[in-house]
Amino acid sequence: MKEVLKAVTKNARETEKFAEAFAREVLRLKTKRAILIGLEGELGVGKTTFAKGFARGLGIKEEMKSPTFILMRVFRRKNRNFFHIDAYRAELDFREFLKSNKNILLVEWSDKVEKFLPKNYFKFVLRSPTSRTPRSRTSREIKFYA
Repeated sequence: MKEVLKAVTKNARETEKFAEAFAREVLRLKTKRAILIGLEGELGVGKTTFAKGFARGLGIKEEMKSPTFILMRVFRRKNRNFFHIDAYRAELDFREFLKSNKNILLVEWSDKVEKFLPKNYFKFVLRSPTSRTPRSRTSREIKFYA
């Protein structure tokens, strides 16, 4: 995978807006298989915040909560299915979901399930800046790989 983009968001709302814009672009894609988005980063870095914005960009109105304890949340729309998966504690084999071009999968902790991932997918790596300024507590560096 090659790094395609690097962005810095100043707060959670900007992270959500970034993900929302990406989701709108994903909806324009015409593919033969599912679209997979992997999210990587330390605990508390904003993966679920990213997922909230992404879901909103897909047109999902329901409150987006972390799937940590249930492992996966599914949102069905007339022409798309959105799977929000948390792979931190469980090795889920979700290859079956990758077969349908109506499916969009967003996998938090995608690095934990690399053996189930296809060669081509979108990956975002989120991290907090290393500086200790007040702004750095809420800002995030987002690297996008494709």
